[in-house]
Amino acid sequence: MTRILFVDDEARILTGLSRMLRGLRNEWEMVFVEGGHQAIECCESATFDVVVSDARMPGMDGSELLQRTRELHPDTARIILSGQCGRESVIACVAVAHQFLNKPC
Repeated sequence: MTRILFVDDEARILTGLSRMLRGLRNEWEMVFVEGGHQAIECCESATFDVVVSDARMPGMDGSELLQRTRELHPDTARIILSGQCGRESVIACVAVAHQFLNKPC
């Protein structure tokens, strides 16, 4: 089963993703966490096939999270899902993400 970690600092975004993807729960094992620090804790204790992260989060932004994910698990696919991203943030994310998706997608 494919394991996917979803990371966002807004609980309502995570709830919406969970609801939208409910039909795939027999195909994907999905974990939803608020923020980069919780995501790193998950990645240190488990391996995920995919990490999907918001770009702009307090404490640890998406590019830093995906960089640390790449160091811990280089084979993990890394995706940024962001609604608001400045040029500098996009450039930082492109360096560590396999895919960049705009909200809503």
